[in-house]
Amino acid sequence: MLASEPTPSVKVESRNPFVSPAFTRWWVGSIVAGMGVGIQAVTVPLFIRDRVDLHSRALAISAALIAQTLPGAVLALVGGAVADRIERRRILVRTYGIAALVSTIYVLLCSANVRAIWPVFPLAMLVGCAGAFTNPARQSMLPQLVGRAQLQNGVILGTMAFMASLQFLGPTVGGLVTDWRGLTWAFAIEVLLLAASAVLFSRIGTDQPVPTGRNVMGDLVDGLRYVRQDSAILGLLFLGTVPSIFMIGPFAVTIAIIVPDVFGASDKWVGILWGCFGAGVFLGSVMLTMRPLRRRGLAVCLSVLVAGLVLIAYGYSTTLRVSAALLFLWGLNPAVFINYVVALLQERTAPQMMGRVMSMYSLAFLASMPVGYAQAGFVTTVYGPQATLVASGCIAALIGAACLIALKPVRALE
Repeated sequence: MLASEPTPSVKVESRNPFVSPAFTRWWVGSIVAGMGVGIQAVTVPLFIRDRVDLHSRALAISAALIAQTLPGAVLALVGGAVADRIERRRILVRTYGIAALVSTIYVLLCSANVRAIWPVFPLAMLVGCAGAFTNPARQSMLPQLVGRAQLQNGVILGTMAFMASLQFLGPTVGGLVTDWRGLTWAFAIEVLLLAASAVLFSRIGTDQPVPTGRNVMGDLVDGLRYVRQDSAILGLLFLGTVPSIFMIGPFAVTIAIIVPDVFGASDKWVGILWGCFGAGVFLGSVMLTMRPLRRRGLAVCLSVLVAGLVLIAYGYSTTLRVSAALLFLWGLNPAVFINYVVALLQERTAPQMMGRVMSMYSLAFLASMPVGYAQAGFVTTVYGPQATLVASGCIAALIGAACLIALKPVRALE
């Protein structure tokens, strides 16, 4: 009787994206860049708040945030088309270099104790224009750095790195340094981090995009046609507008006001509360790498509902301890939402369309951000920060419930 021949083993591709040195450099660069941008989320509102009267704070802060996000919304689709035409690292070196230059100007304004706030608006617009090219380039770079088996964890770990530093490390450092040494030092640290991120991204080589033979507008029209034919991608892009209008917008406008007015706390708590939210995003992302959810589309819809309910509870809170715990819990939901939306988009998108589709996701987020800031600024001025948070949470929860019922193309995604 002949011995049976051994069955050849099937090699399973590693799901660990860190086996790619290029991904590791991209991951570190994302942390450094996110931390620099995260400090700015604290420093710019505080710069404005300390230079206007009490009644004008919410509108002035929201106006500055609109000035930063509106150019990004206008130029987002162009940024995506450019990302499909020019090597991504060249885009990132230039845009983060511009952001570092803007932060240098803030250092000078603080050092000279300039009391006028008008310089904030052109500076914010400049940062917003650069960001329109930064986001699609950074996100669409990832599929070139890892294999398909590593892509989901690559998205999660990349989001974890960027969002944790953007929402946790950066704001916490910004708040603590501002409370300890003042805004000048906080802006100076921001300059160093943004400049360092430009250097880190400059060391990541990616494939040169294949020329399409068309101009930028022609490529842009092709991208719009491509997305229109996929109802799941359209649904994911629609969901991308919800956090900006009813979650991040109201939170960003009210945080610098609610800390002194409701909690009676010092400025360091602006950064710490931002950090609690970011810590939730970080832990949620770690949990997803260890135990991924099977029905990702359903999880995305459910995360919107739960995030709205938590925001309502945060709006009613009157103590720092409860608010910190709620913001940590709140951060778990964006971990699910952001990681899975980005991964699902990248998995369904053809490589040659990646920059344009990711720019549409950035557009969905950025175009709705000025709406979120504007409505939050108006409602806060009339009714106060807590009423703004509660009302926004109610609307977000209703949208999440409606998506669970009606948005089948997204809900069915695995």
